[in-house]
Amino acid sequence: MRLIVFILFGLINLNTAFAYDLNKIRKDYYLAVEDSKKSEELYTYLSSIKNPDAIILAYLGSAQAIRAKHSWNPYNKVSYLKEGFKKLDAAVKKDPEHLEVRFLRFTLEHYVPDFLGYSKNLVADKDKIIHLLTNKDTGSLSGQKAILQNMINFLIESKECSAKEIGILQKLSI
Repeated sequence: MRLIVFILFGLINLNTAFAYDLNKIRKDYYLAVEDSKKSEELYTYLSSIKNPDAIILAYLGSAQAIRAKHSWNPYNKVSYLKEGFKKLDAAVKKDPEHLEVRFLRFTLEHYVPDFLGYSKNLVADKDKIIHLLTNKDTGSLSGQKAILQNMINFLIESKECSAKEIGILQKLSI
């Protein structure tokens, strides 16, 4: 009897670990960039997910870092960024080949001022993203043409790519 109860609770916990709507998280993240209330809601929601996989951990770290944008307190701004980037780095470590995880970290590194020291992986992330896109290794974004095109456009517009890399990205445009 104990074994059955243990297995049942284990399955319930396993299901809740993966029971999230990634498309909704993506939309909420986009809104959170400009809306402090949405930023807090998204962070709270993502924090509640038990045993997050790499993509949820990346969105959690990104949401934490976005909170810095909306905070007026300088201590909180730095703290949010620091914790956010820790989670992003952990997400990349968990799944270094995940395109969306790398892209989330790249975008934040791009926007955070260099002097804060959080842009150390900018070139490596850009290179990995281009590599993954070139090899059509889009993982969970397979079939998500609009998202992939937005990634390509962001990379081109970021001014972080060489002329050769821009040419490669333009050829990948959908």
